[in-house]
Amino acid sequence: MSKKNMQVHENLTKKYGEFFCASPWNSLHEGPEGLTSTCCKTRVPIGYSTKNSYEEMYNSEHAKSVRKDFLEGKKPQQCSACWDLETDGKPSLNRVHGNTMSTEKVIDDLVAATDKDGTLHKHKPEWLDMLWTSKCNFACLGCSPDLSSTINNKYKKEFAILHGGNMRKYFPDMTNWDNGSQHKIDYILKHSDTIRSIHLNGGEPFMNQDTYELLEELLKRGLHKKIQIWSHTNGSITKSYKGADIVEDYLVHWGQNAKVTMSNDGFGAMGEYIRWGYKDKKWLSTYEKVRDSGVVLTIQTCWNIFNSLYIEEMGEWFLDNCKWAPFNPPFDKPDGSLTIWMDYSVCPDMLNYIPELKQQGINSLKNTLKNRNHPLSWTENLNRWIDWLEGPSRKNLQANAYSLEGKVDNLKDWFNGCTALDQKRGTNLCRDIPRLAPLYELGKEVVN
Repeated sequence: MSKKNMQVHENLTKKYGEFFCASPWNSLHEGPEGLTSTCCKTRVPIGYSTKNSYEEMYNSEHAKSVRKDFLEGKKPQQCSACWDLETDGKPSLNRVHGNTMSTEKVIDDLVAATDKDGTLHKHKPEWLDMLWTSKCNFACLGCSPDLSSTINNKYKKEFAILHGGNMRKYFPDMTNWDNGSQHKIDYILKHSDTIRSIHLNGGEPFMNQDTYELLEELLKRGLHKKIQIWSHTNGSITKSYKGADIVEDYLVHWGQNAKVTMSNDGFGAMGEYIRWGYKDKKWLSTYEKVRDSGVVLTIQTCWNIFNSLYIEEMGEWFLDNCKWAPFNPPFDKPDGSLTIWMDYSVCPDMLNYIPELKQQGINSLKNTLKNRNHPLSWTENLNRWIDWLEGPSRKNLQANAYSLEGKVDNLKDWFNGCTALDQKRGTNLCRDIPRLAPLYELGKEVVN
Protein backbone atom coordinates (compact mmCIF):
# COMPACT_ATOMS: atom_id res chain seq x y z
CA MET A 1 0.00 0.00 0.00
CA SER A 2 1.21 3.52 -0.71
CA LYS A 3 2.42 5.98 1.93
CA LYS A 4 -0.46 8.26 0.92
CA ASN A 5 -3.03 5.57 1.63
CA MET A 6 -1.46 4.71 4.97
CA GLN A 7 -1.54 8.38 5.92
CA VAL A 8 -5.28 8.60 5.23
CA HIS A 9 -5.83 5.42 7.24
CA GLU A 10 -3.77 6.73 10.14
CA ASN A 11 -5.61 10.07 10.09
CA LEU A 12 -8.97 8.34 10.49
CA THR A 13 -7.81 5.90 13.17
CA LYS A 14 -6.31 8.75 15.19
CA LYS A 15 -9.64 10.58 15.07
CA TYR A 16 -12.01 7.69 15.66
CA GLY A 17 -10.00 4.89 17.28
CA GLU A 18 -7.32 2.41 16.25
CA PHE A 19 -9.85 -0.15 15.00
CA PHE A 20 -11.93 2.28 12.94
CA CYS A 21 -13.14 1.39 9.44
CA ALA A 22 -15.11 3.81 7.26
CA SER A 23 -16.91 1.15 5.23
CA PRO A 24 -20.13 1.02 7.31
CA TRP A 25 -20.64 4.74 6.72
CA ASN A 26 -20.25 5.24 2.97
CA SER A 27 -19.75 1.88 1.31
CA LEU A 28 -21.54 -1.40 0.74
CA HIS A 29 -21.00 -4.83 -0.73
CA GLU A 30 -23.78 -6.58 -2.64
CA GLY A 31 -22.98 -10.27 -2.91
CA PRO A 32 -24.52 -13.67 -3.61
CA GLU A 33 -28.29 -13.73 -4.01
CA GLY A 34 -28.54 -10.06 -3.06
CA LEU A 35 -26.91 -10.43 0.36
CA THR A 36 -25.65 -6.94 1.21
CA SER A 37 -22.99 -6.33 3.86
CA THR A 38 -20.78 -3.52 5.08
CA CYS A 39 -17.83 -4.82 3.03
CA CYS A 40 -16.53 -7.85 1.13
CA LYS A 41 -14.85 -9.44 4.16
CA THR A 42 -18.07 -10.22 6.03
CA ARG A 43 -21.08 -12.24 4.95
CA VAL A 44 -23.22 -11.02 7.86
CA PRO A 45 -26.03 -9.19 6.05
CA ILE A 46 -27.28 -5.69 6.69
CA GLY A 47 -30.10 -6.71 4.35
CA TYR A 48 -30.90 -8.16 0.94
CA SER A 49 -31.20 -6.12 -2.24
CA THR A 50 -34.05 -8.42 -3.30
CA LYS A 51 -36.10 -7.17 -0.33
CA ASN A 52 -34.70 -3.82 0.84
CA SER A 53 -33.44 -0.60 -0.68
CA TYR A 54 -29.81 0.29 -0.04
CA GLU A 55 -30.94 3.35 1.93
CA GLU A 56 -33.00 1.14 4.24
CA MET A 57 -30.13 -1.28 4.73
CA TYR A 58 -27.75 1.48 5.83
CA ASN A 59 -29.81 1.81 9.01
CA SER A 60 -30.64 -1.83 9.63
CA GLU A 61 -30.05 -3.04 13.17
CA HIS A 62 -26.87 -4.81 12.12
CA ALA A 63 -25.46 -1.80 10.26
CA LYS A 64 -26.14 0.42 13.27
CA SER A 65 -24.49 -2.04 15.67
CA VAL A 66 -21.29 -2.14 13.61
CA ARG A 67 -21.03 1.67 13.54
CA LYS A 68 -21.79 1.82 17.26
CA ASP A 69 -18.96 -0.60 18.05
CA PHE A 70 -16.46 1.34 15.95
CA LEU A 71 -17.39 4.64 17.60
CA GLU A 72 -16.95 3.03 21.02
CA GLY A 73 -13.46 1.84 20.07
CA LYS A 74 -14.51 -1.81 19.88
CA LYS A 75 -13.83 -4.53 17.33
CA PRO A 76 -17.20 -5.57 15.84
CA GLN A 77 -17.49 -9.35 15.99
CA GLN A 78 -18.87 -9.35 12.45
CA CYS A 79 -15.52 -7.99 11.22
CA SER A 80 -13.54 -11.01 12.49
CA ALA A 81 -12.07 -11.72 9.04
CA CYS A 82 -10.08 -8.49 9.26
CA TRP A 83 -9.05 -9.04 12.87
CA ASP A 84 -7.71 -12.48 11.91
CA LEU A 85 -5.50 -10.80 9.31
CA GLU A 86 -4.12 -8.17 11.67
CA THR A 87 -0.85 -9.63 12.91
CA ASP A 88 2.17 -8.03 14.56
CA GLY A 89 0.47 -4.64 14.71
CA LYS A 90 -0.27 -4.41 10.99
CA PRO A 91 -3.81 -3.36 9.96
CA SER A 92 -5.55 -5.62 7.48
CA LEU A 93 -5.30 -4.53 3.86
CA ASN A 94 -9.10 -4.52 3.59
CA ARG A 95 -9.52 -2.13 6.51
CA VAL A 96 -6.89 0.21 5.08
CA HIS A 97 -8.69 -0.01 1.74
CA GLY A 98 -12.03 0.77 3.39
CA ASN A 99 -10.56 3.90 4.92
CA THR A 100 -8.64 5.07 1.86
CA MET A 101 -11.60 4.66 -0.48
CA SER A 102 -13.27 7.35 1.60
CA THR A 103 -12.92 11.12 1.57
CA GLU A 104 -11.94 12.38 5.01
CA LYS A 105 -14.26 15.38 4.73
CA VAL A 106 -17.24 13.14 3.91
CA ILE A 107 -16.42 10.66 6.68
CA ASP A 108 -16.13 13.48 9.21
CA ASP A 109 -19.55 14.73 8.12
CA LEU A 110 -21.09 11.25 8.31
CA VAL A 111 -19.63 10.44 11.72
CA ALA A 112 -20.92 13.76 13.02
CA ALA A 113 -24.35 12.74 11.71
CA THR A 114 -24.31 9.40 13.56
CA ASP A 115 -26.18 8.83 16.84
CA LYS A 116 -24.63 6.90 19.71
CA ASP A 117 -26.67 3.82 18.75
CA GLY A 118 -25.17 3.92 15.23
CA THR A 119 -28.14 5.49 13.46
CA LEU A 120 -26.89 7.40 10.42
CA HIS A 121 -28.82 10.55 9.44
CA LYS A 122 -27.02 11.28 6.17
CA HIS A 123 -26.51 9.16 3.10
CA LYS A 124 -23.36 9.79 1.06
CA PRO A 125 -22.12 6.58 -0.62
CA GLU A 126 -18.66 6.83 -2.15
CA TRP A 127 -17.50 3.24 -2.72
CA LEU A 128 -19.71 0.42 -4.03
CA ASP A 129 -18.49 -3.18 -4.22
CA MET A 130 -20.99 -5.05 -6.36
CA LEU A 131 -21.15 -8.69 -7.38
CA TRP A 132 -23.32 -9.25 -10.40
CA THR A 133 -23.51 -12.97 -10.92
CA SER A 134 -22.07 -16.34 -9.93
CA LYS A 135 -21.59 -17.11 -13.61
CA CYS A 136 -17.94 -18.08 -14.00
CA ASN A 137 -16.01 -20.37 -16.32
CA PHE A 138 -13.28 -21.05 -13.72
CA ALA A 139 -13.14 -23.26 -10.62
CA CYS A 140 -10.34 -21.70 -8.52
CA LEU A 141 -9.32 -23.69 -5.45
CA GLY A 142 -9.75 -20.73 -3.11
CA CYS A 143 -13.27 -20.02 -4.35
CA SER A 144 -16.67 -21.50 -3.48
CA PRO A 145 -20.02 -22.46 -5.07
CA ASP A 146 -21.62 -19.10 -4.25
CA LEU A 147 -19.06 -17.28 -6.43
CA SER A 148 -18.55 -19.78 -9.25
CA SER A 149 -21.27 -21.53 -11.21
CA THR A 150 -18.63 -23.98 -12.46
CA ILE A 151 -17.88 -25.09 -8.91
CA ASN A 152 -21.57 -25.20 -8.05
CA ASN A 153 -22.44 -27.26 -11.14
CA LYS A 154 -19.42 -29.56 -11.50
CA TYR A 155 -17.14 -29.68 -8.46
CA LYS A 156 -19.26 -28.95 -5.39
CA LYS A 157 -18.62 -32.35 -3.79
CA GLU A 158 -14.87 -32.12 -4.31
CA PHE A 159 -14.70 -28.56 -2.99
CA ALA A 160 -16.74 -29.57 0.05
CA ILE A 161 -14.10 -32.20 0.80
CA LEU A 162 -11.19 -29.79 0.22
CA HIS A 163 -12.67 -27.10 2.46
CA GLY A 164 -13.76 -29.49 5.19
CA GLY A 165 -17.46 -29.10 4.61
CA ASN A 166 -20.14 -31.70 5.04
CA MET A 167 -22.03 -31.91 1.73
CA ARG A 168 -25.33 -31.41 3.55
CA LYS A 169 -24.00 -28.17 5.06
CA TYR A 170 -21.75 -26.93 2.25
CA PHE A 171 -23.81 -24.31 0.39
CA PRO A 172 -26.72 -26.79 0.27
CA ASP A 173 -29.26 -24.51 -1.41
CA MET A 174 -26.93 -22.37 -3.48
CA THR A 175 -28.32 -21.27 -6.82
CA ASN A 176 -26.57 -19.98 -9.93
CA TRP A 177 -27.62 -16.46 -9.09
CA ASP A 178 -27.82 -13.20 -11.01
CA ASN A 179 -28.61 -10.09 -8.97
CA GLY A 180 -29.68 -8.03 -11.96
CA SER A 181 -28.72 -4.45 -12.71
CA GLN A 182 -31.73 -2.12 -12.65
CA HIS A 183 -31.75 -1.52 -8.89
CA LYS A 184 -27.99 -0.88 -9.03
CA ILE A 185 -28.34 1.53 -11.95
CA ASP A 186 -31.17 3.44 -10.26
CA TYR A 187 -29.19 3.78 -7.02
CA ILE A 188 -25.97 4.85 -8.75
CA LEU A 189 -27.72 7.49 -10.85
CA LYS A 190 -29.57 8.78 -7.79
CA HIS A 191 -26.31 9.18 -5.84
CA SER A 192 -23.91 9.98 -8.66
CA ASP A 193 -22.98 13.24 -6.92
CA THR A 194 -21.12 11.37 -4.15
CA ILE A 195 -20.22 7.96 -5.64
CA ARG A 196 -16.54 7.97 -6.53
CA SER A 197 -15.80 4.34 -7.40
CA ILE A 198 -17.66 1.16 -8.36
CA HIS A 199 -16.10 -2.29 -8.14
CA LEU A 200 -17.53 -4.75 -10.66
CA ASN A 201 -16.96 -8.26 -9.40
CA GLY A 202 -18.35 -11.73 -9.97
CA GLY A 203 -18.29 -14.61 -10.62
CA GLU A 204 -16.68 -13.42 -13.80
CA PRO A 205 -18.15 -9.94 -14.41
CA PHE A 206 -17.09 -9.84 -18.07
CA MET A 207 -19.49 -12.74 -18.75
CA ASN A 208 -22.56 -10.89 -17.49
CA GLN A 209 -24.76 -8.65 -19.64
CA ASP A 210 -25.73 -6.55 -16.59
CA THR A 211 -22.15 -5.28 -16.39
CA TYR A 212 -22.42 -3.94 -19.92
CA GLU A 213 -25.82 -2.37 -19.22
CA LEU A 214 -24.41 -0.35 -16.31
CA LEU A 215 -21.42 0.84 -18.34
CA GLU A 216 -23.76 1.87 -21.16
CA GLU A 217 -25.90 3.94 -18.80
CA LEU A 218 -22.86 5.66 -17.28
CA LEU A 219 -21.50 6.50 -20.73
CA LYS A 220 -24.80 7.99 -21.85
CA ARG A 221 -24.70 10.44 -18.95
CA GLY A 222 -21.01 11.28 -19.15
CA LEU A 223 -20.42 9.73 -15.72
CA HIS A 224 -17.37 7.86 -17.02
CA LYS A 225 -15.52 11.14 -16.44
CA LYS A 226 -16.47 11.19 -12.75
CA ILE A 227 -17.05 7.66 -11.47
CA GLN A 228 -14.12 5.26 -11.46
CA ILE A 229 -14.75 1.71 -12.60
CA TRP A 230 -12.65 -1.08 -11.11
CA SER A 231 -13.15 -4.67 -12.15
CA HIS A 232 -11.55 -8.00 -11.34
CA THR A 233 -11.39 -10.58 -14.10
CA ASN A 234 -9.88 -14.02 -14.56
CA GLY A 235 -8.45 -12.88 -17.89
CA SER A 236 -10.20 -15.40 -20.11
CA ILE A 237 -12.92 -13.20 -21.60
CA THR A 238 -13.29 -9.74 -23.08
CA LYS A 239 -16.10 -10.31 -25.60
CA SER A 240 -19.44 -11.39 -24.27
CA TYR A 241 -22.79 -9.61 -24.32
CA LYS A 242 -24.01 -9.17 -27.93
CA GLY A 243 -20.43 -9.54 -29.10
CA ALA A 244 -19.36 -6.34 -27.35
CA ASP A 245 -15.75 -6.06 -26.20
CA ILE A 246 -15.82 -4.70 -22.65
CA VAL A 247 -12.32 -3.23 -22.99
CA GLU A 248 -12.35 -1.79 -26.52
CA ASP A 249 -16.05 -0.78 -26.61
CA TYR A 250 -16.50 0.43 -23.04
CA LEU A 251 -13.60 0.76 -20.62
CA VAL A 252 -11.41 2.55 -23.15
CA HIS A 253 -13.71 5.57 -22.71
CA TRP A 254 -12.80 5.73 -19.01
CA GLY A 255 -9.07 5.72 -19.74
CA GLN A 256 -7.13 6.05 -16.49
CA ASN A 257 -10.42 6.38 -14.65
CA ALA A 258 -10.88 2.64 -15.17
CA LYS A 259 -8.85 -0.06 -13.48
CA VAL A 260 -8.73 -3.73 -14.42
CA THR A 261 -7.22 -6.23 -12.01
CA MET A 262 -6.40 -9.58 -13.57
CA SER A 263 -6.11 -12.58 -11.26
CA ASN A 264 -3.13 -14.89 -11.66
CA ASP A 265 -2.06 -17.37 -8.97
CA GLY A 266 0.47 -19.32 -10.99
CA PHE A 267 1.74 -20.05 -14.49
CA GLY A 268 1.92 -23.23 -16.53
CA ALA A 269 0.68 -26.50 -15.02
CA MET A 270 0.69 -24.98 -11.53
CA GLY A 271 -1.57 -22.14 -12.65
CA GLU A 272 -3.96 -24.53 -14.36
CA TYR A 273 -4.12 -26.71 -11.25
CA ILE A 274 -4.90 -23.80 -8.92
CA ARG A 275 -7.30 -21.91 -11.17
CA TRP A 276 -9.07 -24.58 -13.21
CA GLY A 277 -9.84 -22.98 -16.57
CA TYR A 278 -6.65 -20.88 -16.72
CA LYS A 279 -4.27 -20.93 -19.74
CA ASP A 280 -1.08 -18.87 -19.99
CA LYS A 281 -1.58 -17.95 -23.64
CA LYS A 282 -5.13 -16.65 -23.24
CA TRP A 283 -4.35 -14.75 -20.04
CA LEU A 284 -1.34 -13.01 -21.60
CA SER A 285 -3.36 -12.11 -24.68
CA THR A 286 -5.99 -10.44 -22.49
CA TYR A 287 -3.28 -8.72 -20.48
CA GLU A 288 -1.84 -7.16 -23.63
CA LYS A 289 -5.27 -6.00 -24.84
CA VAL A 290 -6.08 -4.33 -21.52
CA ARG A 291 -2.60 -2.81 -21.24
CA ASP A 292 -2.74 -1.33 -24.73
CA SER A 293 -6.19 0.19 -24.15
CA GLY A 294 -4.78 2.80 -21.75
CA VAL A 295 -6.75 1.80 -18.66
CA VAL A 296 -4.92 1.20 -15.38
CA LEU A 297 -3.88 -2.46 -15.19
CA THR A 298 -2.80 -4.51 -12.17
CA ILE A 299 -2.36 -8.18 -11.32
CA GLN A 300 -3.73 -9.82 -8.18
CA THR A 301 -1.93 -12.89 -6.94
CA CYS A 302 -3.27 -14.82 -3.98
CA TRP A 303 -0.61 -16.45 -1.80
CA ASN A 304 -1.79 -19.97 -0.92
CA ILE A 305 -0.51 -23.43 -0.11
CA PHE A 306 -0.34 -24.40 -3.78
CA ASN A 307 1.96 -21.58 -4.94
CA SER A 308 3.69 -20.80 -1.62
CA LEU A 309 6.93 -22.54 -2.64
CA TYR A 310 7.06 -20.79 -6.03
CA ILE A 311 6.65 -17.09 -5.21
CA GLU A 312 10.17 -16.27 -6.42
CA GLU A 313 9.56 -17.93 -9.79
CA MET A 314 6.17 -16.28 -10.14
CA GLY A 315 7.62 -12.81 -9.60
CA GLU A 316 10.16 -13.48 -12.31
CA TRP A 317 7.46 -14.84 -14.66
CA PHE A 318 5.43 -11.66 -14.34
CA LEU A 319 8.47 -9.51 -15.13
CA ASP A 320 9.40 -11.67 -18.12
CA ASN A 321 5.93 -11.92 -19.62
CA CYS A 322 3.93 -8.86 -18.52
CA LYS A 323 5.42 -5.83 -20.22
CA TRP A 324 5.08 -2.60 -18.32
CA ALA A 325 1.80 -0.75 -18.52
CA PRO A 326 2.18 2.93 -19.57
CA PHE A 327 0.19 4.29 -16.63
CA ASN A 328 1.93 2.27 -13.93
CA PRO A 329 5.08 4.23 -13.05
CA PRO A 330 8.04 3.85 -12.94
CA PHE A 331 7.33 2.17 -16.27
CA ASP A 332 9.65 -0.79 -15.91
CA LYS A 333 7.44 -3.30 -14.10
CA PRO A 334 3.87 -4.55 -14.06
CA ASP A 335 1.97 -3.62 -10.90
CA GLY A 336 0.07 -5.96 -8.64
CA SER A 337 -0.70 -7.23 -5.16
CA LEU A 338 0.07 -10.39 -3.23
CA THR A 339 -2.98 -11.15 -1.08
CA ILE A 340 -3.85 -14.38 0.75
CA TRP A 341 -6.30 -17.26 0.76
CA MET A 342 -7.47 -17.63 4.35
CA ASP A 343 -9.51 -20.85 4.27
CA TYR A 344 -7.77 -23.26 6.64
CA SER A 345 -7.00 -26.09 4.21
CA VAL A 346 -5.63 -23.89 1.39
CA CYS A 347 -3.89 -21.24 3.52
CA PRO A 348 -0.05 -21.05 3.40
CA ASP A 349 -0.13 -22.04 7.10
CA MET A 350 -0.38 -25.61 5.77
CA LEU A 351 3.41 -25.44 5.31
CA ASN A 352 3.73 -25.76 9.11
CA TYR A 353 3.04 -29.48 8.88
CA ILE A 354 6.56 -29.94 7.48
CA PRO A 355 9.12 -27.51 8.97
CA GLU A 356 11.44 -27.89 5.98
CA LEU A 357 8.65 -26.84 3.60
CA LYS A 358 7.81 -23.89 5.83
CA GLN A 359 11.41 -22.72 5.63
CA GLN A 360 11.35 -23.11 1.85
CA GLY A 361 8.22 -20.95 1.77
CA ILE A 362 9.88 -18.28 3.91
CA ASN A 363 13.01 -18.39 1.74
CA SER A 364 10.92 -17.98 -1.41
CA LEU A 365 9.35 -14.81 0.02
CA LYS A 366 12.67 -13.44 1.27
CA ASN A 367 14.49 -14.15 -1.99
CA THR A 368 11.72 -12.41 -3.92
CA LEU A 369 11.99 -9.40 -1.64
CA LYS A 370 15.78 -9.34 -1.93
CA ASN A 371 16.09 -9.68 -5.71
CA ARG A 372 13.17 -7.27 -6.40
CA ASN A 373 12.02 -9.37 -9.34
CA HIS A 374 8.35 -8.91 -8.68
CA PRO A 375 5.41 -6.59 -9.48
CA LEU A 376 5.69 -3.07 -8.10
CA SER A 377 3.46 -3.29 -5.05
CA TRP A 378 4.54 -6.67 -3.71
CA THR A 379 7.16 -5.27 -1.31
CA GLU A 380 4.82 -4.46 1.58
CA ASN A 381 2.92 -7.71 1.00
CA LEU A 382 6.11 -9.78 1.06
CA ASN A 383 7.16 -8.34 4.42
CA ARG A 384 3.66 -9.00 5.78
CA TRP A 385 3.65 -12.66 4.73
CA ILE A 386 7.19 -13.30 5.99
CA ASP A 387 5.96 -12.13 9.40
CA TRP A 388 2.87 -14.30 8.93
CA LEU A 389 4.97 -17.46 8.73
CA GLU A 390 7.82 -16.71 11.13
CA GLY A 391 6.53 -13.88 13.34
CA PRO A 392 5.39 -14.48 16.94
CA SER A 393 1.70 -13.58 16.67
CA ARG A 394 0.55 -16.79 14.96
CA LYS A 395 2.81 -19.31 16.71
CA ASN A 396 0.09 -20.77 18.94
CA LEU A 397 -2.40 -21.12 16.09
CA GLN A 398 0.21 -22.74 13.85
CA ALA A 399 1.18 -25.21 16.57
CA ASN A 400 -2.41 -26.13 17.37
CA ALA A 401 -4.00 -26.18 13.93
CA TYR A 402 -1.11 -27.14 11.64
CA SER A 403 1.07 -29.79 13.31
CA LEU A 404 1.01 -33.52 13.77
CA GLU A 405 0.95 -32.92 17.52
CA GLY A 406 -2.03 -30.61 17.13
CA LYS A 407 -4.91 -30.67 14.67
CA VAL A 408 -4.49 -32.80 11.56
CA ASP A 409 -8.00 -32.22 10.16
CA ASN A 410 -6.74 -29.50 7.83
CA LEU A 411 -4.12 -31.83 6.37
CA LYS A 412 -6.70 -34.59 5.92
CA ASP A 413 -9.13 -32.21 4.19
CA TRP A 414 -6.40 -30.93 1.89
CA PHE A 415 -5.19 -34.42 0.94
CA ASN A 416 -8.69 -35.84 0.46
CA GLY A 417 -9.81 -32.78 -1.49
CA CYS A 418 -6.82 -32.81 -3.83
CA THR A 419 -7.22 -36.54 -4.37
CA ALA A 420 -10.90 -36.14 -5.20
CA LEU A 421 -10.19 -33.25 -7.58
CA ASP A 422 -7.40 -35.17 -9.29
CA GLN A 423 -9.78 -38.07 -9.90
CA LYS A 424 -12.54 -35.78 -11.19
CA ARG A 425 -10.36 -33.48 -13.34
CA GLY A 426 -7.64 -35.88 -14.46
CA THR A 427 -4.98 -33.75 -12.77
CA ASN A 428 -2.05 -34.88 -10.63
CA LEU A 429 -0.89 -32.65 -7.81
CA CYS A 430 2.57 -34.18 -7.42
CA ARG A 431 3.20 -33.87 -11.18
CA ASP A 432 1.81 -30.38 -11.59
CA ILE A 433 3.15 -28.88 -8.33
CA PRO A 434 6.06 -31.22 -7.48
CA ARG A 435 7.42 -29.29 -4.49
CA LEU A 436 4.24 -30.16 -2.60
CA ALA A 437 4.78 -33.92 -3.01
CA PRO A 438 6.18 -34.29 0.56
CA LEU A 439 3.04 -32.69 1.99
CA TYR A 440 0.84 -34.92 -0.16
CA GLU A 441 2.69 -38.03 1.01
CA LEU A 442 2.38 -36.94 4.62
CA GLY A 443 -1.35 -36.45 4.09
CA LYS A 444 -1.66 -39.93 2.63
CA GLU A 445 0.17 -41.38 5.65
CA VAL A 446 -2.08 -39.54 8.12
CA VAL A 447 -5.30 -40.48 6.29
CA ASN A 448 -4.33 -44.12 5.89
